Amino acid sequence: MASASSSRATAGLACEKSQLTVKVVSVKPKVHSRQSRINSYVEVTVDGLPSETKKTGKRIGSSELLWNEILIMNVTAQSHLDLKVWSCHTLRNELLGTASISLCNVLKKNGGKSTYE
Repeated sequence: MASASSSRATAGLACEKSQLTVKVVSVKPKVHSRQSRINSYVEVTVDGLPSETKKTGKRIGSSELLWNEILIMNVTAQSHLDLKVWSCHTLRNELLGTASISLCNVLKKNGGKSTYE
């Protein structure tokens, strides 16, 4: 679950950058029986740009992983957010799940407001 809110200094064009506050709350992973505890983090990317990628800290959990972390992202009204949950391993990280959010669709569904939960 993630929640978001944005602040815009001035009203203007759709291509104008604004800061989006993304709160990464929690995830309930499907745990394999061989792996009872997972060491994971969340990665949020704006418009597929490596320069606009931020990560949460690592958390260890089993039935639910809690972050309650705030990430500040630079976005436009047309931006897409990609969220990935990664499990950390010694040799390499494993992708556990993904989600994508279109800010344009969120704005349309919420009458121009950028709150999404």
